[in-house]
Amino acid sequence: MWLVVGATIFTVYFAGVQFRFFGHAISLVKGGYSDPGDAGEVSHFQAPATALSGTVGLGNIAGVTVAVGIGGPGATFWMILAGLLGMASKFTECTLGVKYRNEYPEGTVSGGPMYCISKGSDELGLPGGKILAVLFSVFCILGALGGGNMFQANQAHAQITQISGDFPGWITGLFFAALVFAVIVGGIKSIARVTEKIVPFMGILHVGAAIIVLIVNFDMIG
Repeated sequence: MWLVVGATIFTVYFAGVQFRFFGHAISLVKGGYSDPGDAGEVSHFQAPATALSGTVGLGNIAGVTVAVGIGGPGATFWMILAGLLGMASKFTECTLGVKYRNEYPEGTVSGGPMYCISKGSDELGLPGGKILAVLFSVFCILGALGGGNMFQANQAHAQITQISGDFPGWITGLFFAALVFAVIVGGIKSIARVTEKIVPFMGILHVGAAIIVLIVNFDMIG
């Protein structure tokens, strides 16, 4: 509810920016405004690909399933509404991320909400910005361990055991650990190069699977 309240405020404040500039957003992702001389380490397409890489499975499949399972079909309406309004939150978040990021002489960049909280609080003269930034970072690490890693690895292993029976969990964990290490050891550029190739396939597979489910259960749609 808090996220929807914030998203509604941003939607009103920016006069429906997620709808007015939808075409502009597509042009950005396609590289229509790309300039090799601009600051940053990844392309316009790689940036959303990297962001989507962690949401298509965990949020759109597992999260939606849990929501519908608990709340019934009506939950889909609120998820759609939250998603449409949430685009304004994402616009705000990304704009602040670019505004308050650190750009270093060697061409690397570091940024994120922790920088926005710290620098933004200083600009507004609000106390405790750096403390909040540190707390945010710590909670992100804890959230990544639980929601970002354990949950996804567990879901993947559960699917493997459904197919192959009693399969050792430590082998699944070791395989994923090695795979993830190989991707992230090269930093954001390495992650972006992998996600820009995998995420389009993930998206097509996701939408295609959803269409198949609707076709197979066509008699139950009404």
